[in-house]
Amino acid sequence: MKMHHLFICIAVIAVGCGGAAGKAGSTGGPGAGQTMGRVDDGAKCETENRSESLVDLNQDGTPDVRKVYLASETTKVLVCREADLNFDGTKDIFVFFDQKGQISRDEVDLDYDGSIDIISTYAKGKVVKQEIDTNSDGLVDRIRHLEADVPVRVEGDTDGDRRIDYWEYYEAGRLIRIGVDEDGDGRADNWSRDDETEAAALEEAGTSEAEEGEPAEEEAPAAPAEDQES
Repeated sequence: MKMHHLFICIAVIAVGCGGAAGKAGSTGGPGAGQTMGRVDDGAKCETENRSESLVDLNQDGTPDVRKVYLASETTKVLVCREADLNFDGTKDIFVFFDQKGQISRDEVDLDYDGSIDIISTYAKGKVVKQEIDTNSDGLVDRIRHLEADVPVRVEGDTDGDRRIDYWEYYEAGRLIRIGVDEDGDGRADNWSRDDETEAAALEEAGTSEAEEGEPAEEEAPAAPAEDQES
């Protein structure tokens, strides 16, 4: 449900403001158990030596959107944007840009409880990693890795011990297998697979082997017309 809200949030901001799969086995994993942070943890958008503009979307006299720019003698680049999506006076989404104006990271409070629920990291304008707090305890417990906007791997901490114990692997955006660490050693003990995907892969492999095998025996050419008449 939170992920659905995320896309709604990003759409509102846009309108209103104008890897290959790795091995399961690492204990911890990038971001596992780290604190997500709160929306009021100081100023998210740095303003020193920068200019800003404020936008009041619902015309209630209180700015809902704040945009911060890094300016030079020749350019003015948007480096940070924050917004109050539900007009309660507290910012809910923070978007950060590099000095070229490309998005590099965003942080979103999906349920408006004051805690960040998802942090997305971008490369060349596309999401490559998402660190997610699925149970609202303030800690990262799920990490999604993406390539070309398609998930390739998901890692999760299911028991709250700040260690990865759950893995999902995807192929062409489709879940193909799930691994679970049941003894806490940081490695998957049991794997389950998507039978339909596996069957399709086996069928494709069988077709390829048949095509690479020996050619089928050719039919004998038809007899010449005169021989047939005789």
